[in-house]
Amino acid sequence: MNSENAKLNGATAGFGVAAAVTALFNAVLACVKDAYHPLLILMNGIAGHNWTTQGLADVILFVVLGLALSHSRAVERIRPDRLILFLVAAVAFAGVGLFAWYLVF
Repeated sequence: MNSENAKLNGATAGFGVAAAVTALFNAVLACVKDAYHPLLILMNGIAGHNWTTQGLADVILFVVLGLALSHSRAVERIRPDRLILFLVAAVAFAGVGLFAWYLVF
């Protein structure tokens, strides 16, 4: 089967997109909390440590977004190769962004 005819089910496509969005969210949140000290203090107070709170936020976003997108007809039209490209690009962009942030910060 070639990739032009391949189809993803709703859960696979929904949670794939959710993973990409969560990776980008995680990178942005890491930078914002380091730059904005009141957010860092708030996150420390929620779960005892800011990284724990960030992890919980990531898991919640992934599950909620994945479940919501799983029931959306729009994600079922995503070709598998496009989803993989989006996921790899999002993770690479988030990784490079975090590397650059911590290199400068």
